[in-house]
Amino acid sequence: MQPTYNSLMPFFIKSTVNPSEWINDQKNEICFIGRSNVGKSTLINALAKEKIALVSKTPGRTQTVNFYDFGQYRLVDLPGYGFMIGSHKLKNQVTSIIDTYLTTRTNLYGVIQICDANVITELDTSMSKYFQQRFKHHYVVLNKIDKRQLHFYQNKIQQIAKYLKISPDKIYFVSAKNKINIDQIHKLINTINQNF
Repeated sequence: MQPTYNSLMPFFIKSTVNPSEWINDQKNEICFIGRSNVGKSTLINALAKEKIALVSKTPGRTQTVNFYDFGQYRLVDLPGYGFMIGSHKLKNQVTSIIDTYLTTRTNLYGVIQICDANVITELDTSMSKYFQQRFKHHYVVLNKIDKRQLHFYQNKIQQIAKYLKISPDKIYFVSAKNKINIDQIHKLINTINQNF
């Protein structure tokens, strides 16, 4: 018997590494991408208001493309770029999966890059530049702002925007752990979806 779902509640659909197994329909997708251990899974669970994504304490564990149904859109969690557990061959395979999804997926309408607000790297900047060149809807969500007072990060937004080479109005501060500003991410996604 096939499982039944409440269409009003987000739910996990599938994980896969094979593009031939990706969902074949016309539903809009927005993807989360970032370095390993920036809290993508925790943010997905905060948006869903329940645990639908597995949260690992070990960086580099997400090595598949994970699909979640959020009603009006699908949220897709891509493997983390940068550090990754496994052999050189596996790392190349995962990099290829990310590239294939970003360059060929016609459902994709927005990229939300998740970064650690306390550790923004040159790799984050390089990826931000790439996303801005390729995608109309690219935004940066700086997670883990629970480490300091919010005004500390807000006072640095111009500096952060310059480093990431992105407009300050495309930067959002959140704490997935403490569920700070999660509503802003809901509004952002809904706005992107309405303007697709």
